[in-house]
Amino acid sequence: MKKIKLSVAALLIASASFAQTTETNQCTATTKQNLQCKNTTKNISSLCGVHDPNHVSKKDLVTVICSGITKAGNNCKAKTKNTSGLCHNHKEN
Repeated sequence: MKKIKLSVAALLIASASFAQTTETNQCTATTKQNLQCKNTTKNISSLCGVHDPNHVSKKDLVTVICSGITKAGNNCKAKTKNTSGLCHNHKEN
């Protein structure tokens, strides 16, 4: 009985900590059938990618060669879709 209580407590703690780290909200838009959309979003606008008119998907972005310079002084050859034109090695956080 003690083992069951401990395992249930551990599960509750794990699920509570997981819920705090993921900050997703349900989309606030309605579908054509006048039901609330079931998609989740991390946007401030609280609209999913389907309903947000300003949403730009990764497939719509153009791949470019990074404009950064390596430590050796050569041009970086990595490809990126980042709008800054820099790959993950050269983009500032």
